[in-house]
Amino acid sequence: MSVAVRRITGRLLRLFRGYPSPPPEIPPTVSWLLEHRAVQSEEAALTRGRTPSGSLYRMYEYLVVGFTMGLRSEIEFFFNQPSWAVSAIPDPEDSSPQRYAILSVLPFYLCKAFNRLIERGLPRGSPAIIAGDEVERELRARPVVLEEEPEWVFKVPALAETLVIPRRGGEEPEEEYISERFRSKNILVEEPHVLFV
Repeated sequence: MSVAVRRITGRLLRLFRGYPSPPPEIPPTVSWLLEHRAVQSEEAALTRGRTPSGSLYRMYEYLVVGFTMGLRSEIEFFFNQPSWAVSAIPDPEDSSPQRYAILSVLPFYLCKAFNRLIERGLPRGSPAIIAGDEVERELRARPVVLEEEPEWVFKVPALAETLVIPRRGGEEPEEEYISERFRSKNILVEEPHVLFV
């Protein structure tokens, strides 16, 4: 099903059935997000707040519903908050084992996306438009400070039962594209597209 058809279908479902009942908790559970994928896949995440934790929970929502553009936009938003070191993301100590396991893997992908840019001379906090040789020289003169995962992510246990997060169209993830980092937490999901710029 194309993105446009899914978007229209979701809007029609909301029109005729009304918006699905709100999740019993915010951030929503994995099962709630999977049940409401058709509606949530093109919508803003339900979690609010301009904090590293709020941003991490929005990434979690976008990953589960399969909204790649939402996930990448949220990662870019986090990148543009230079005071938010990845290593300083507080331990959410989430009561849901599934949600906690997913949250524990996301900082790995933040480091992957951010360090790629930092190593290329684009540190966090860089201007959106780099105009002129002087600005470029100043950016290259900055010390290279790579991001690291917070310590708490290594203490989060793998899930007892395998969690499968289907592809956008609802199909099982293809084996050759499954994320090894998520697999280490007993989660089967395809490698998320996290690189931007």
